[in-house]
Amino acid sequence: MGSIINDENVKITNVSKKYKNNLVIKDLSLTISNKARIGIVGPNGSGKTTLCEMIAQLRRPTSGAITLKPNLKIGMQLQEGKYPKGMTGWDLVNYYLRSYKLKKSIKEIKKLLYFLDAETIINKPISTLSGGQQQKINILLALIVDPDLLILDELATGLDLEVRERIYELLENEIFTNKDLSVLIVSHNMNEIERFCKELIFMLNGEIISIHNVKKVIQEYGSVEHFVKEKFKAYKVGIYNKLAVAKNLEEVTANDEKWAKSWKKHLDKKDKDNDK
Repeated sequence: MGSIINDENVKITNVSKKYKNNLVIKDLSLTISNKARIGIVGPNGSGKTTLCEMIAQLRRPTSGAITLKPNLKIGMQLQEGKYPKGMTGWDLVNYYLRSYKLKKSIKEIKKLLYFLDAETIINKPISTLSGGQQQKINILLALIVDPDLLILDELATGLDLEVRERIYELLENEIFTNKDLSVLIVSHNMNEIERFCKELIFMLNGEIISIHNVKKVIQEYGSVEHFVKEKFKAYKVGIYNKLAVAKNLEEVTANDEKWAKSWKKHLDKKDKDNDK
């Protein structure tokens, strides 16, 4: 098991995760320091959410080790939260505050509710809320614990533009002002990666293919979105034309053997899925 040193919050050592016969995380290693601002991108099914859930101790690795800094508080906004029937947002807030032994003033909680536009839904049973409304509650629960590590998984899902921007402002002006806070963002929204992240991780087939400095990416490519489009050109074309994939893959993966091998596995898996 890896040991934690002073500036590390999480140490992941040779972790794999298998669901039945499906290996979704493959011998992955990563260190998350305090102050880290990391964005994770990759195609659907590349293992991003599973990795985050293991870091948050919601799932156990099949093999390998995930070591957390002692007393590390993790706030994770889940894509989908499953809560007991009849439970309201306030019930969950009180449960979280008791579990983490936190003292929050009504004023502090109401401030979060305002930014999340959740004042009118907090007293309603979670099961009666729409997907976007449940997303607001999920974000609230991630923030209310005053986390040392904040994990946001597709933060903007189900949120209208006005609420999304209010939440971005809350993160920028309130939450991220904690300089020691570590942040892990899984997103298909490259603007979020540009706005909030310092590092960018590419995942494919349960592996970390490459890690990039966000500022350098923007300097070289103009935007993270353009960079990602270039990196995943083969994937997008390959949905329709595997021959085109092979051609683009050769261009994209020149001098990048690890990327090429993992990409081939991804295409082979898609072929098997299509044959079923």
